[in-house]
Amino acid sequence: MPFVMRTWMYASGVMFSIPAMLSDKPAWIADVLMYNPAAVYMDLIRFSLIEGYGAENLPSHVWMTALGWALAFGIGGFVYFWKAEERYGRG
Repeated sequence: MPFVMRTWMYASGVMFSIPAMLSDKPAWIADVLMYNPAAVYMDLIRFSLIEGYGAENLPSHVWMTALGWALAFGIGGFVYFWKAEERYGRG
């Protein structure tokens, strides 16, 4: 697994709760990690799959951040593959 993906996984809160583990650190560190795409989508998955995980447990920024990441990755992927189409699409 590439280093970036491992870092995102460990910084996403899969293994631990980000606010709980970083309670003794400056608050801005936890805030930055909460905007990690993996953390955002994991919160949404928990909200949709776990019965006791209600809307009161969902951070307020999750829906807009998820939309922003989806647009960024969607547009970025489209542009990347559109630019590279000459190399792989017409062999």
